[in-house]
Amino acid sequence: MFAPCAIVGAILFYSITSPMVYSDQGHLFFYPLYRSYPLQCLYTSGTWMWLFGVIWMMHLVGNKQFNKTAYNLICGSSLYAYVSHYFFILIISVMIIRPYKIGFIPAFFIMLFGTEFLIFATYIPLNFLYELCVPPKQTKPEASEEEIKAEAAL
Repeated sequence: MFAPCAIVGAILFYSITSPMVYSDQGHLFFYPLYRSYPLQCLYTSGTWMWLFGVIWMMHLVGNKQFNKTAYNLICGSSLYAYVSHYFFILIISVMIIRPYKIGFIPAFFIMLFGTEFLIFATYIPLNFLYELCVPPKQTKPEASEEEIKAEAAL
């Protein structure tokens, strides 16, 4: 009974907090992209609430180390991606999309995959240099099952 109500509530909440109007918009460097104060409050709070929900859901579901190399690459590059993605978006749009007058659908894919490629192509060498200068800290090995059982028996 709770699951259907939660799904309907989530869809309703998403429809209220997602910017789906095309009037009274600001320009590119104006966040949020709406001039009216109620729209700014609604969509900004919606952005933060959805971000909060996704973060906690991924903490519960996706925060497991499935492959050490992939996990370190994805988790390690996430902050770098957050900080640098807009720079790469501007570079791609100014140097590729606009000069060649590429249409929306091809430009969308070029922008999406190009940004991801540039993030990883710059993160990997920068991370390599960082690990050369600052070696990773030694971690304590995990306890074996026998040690856990012996400790529990005490």
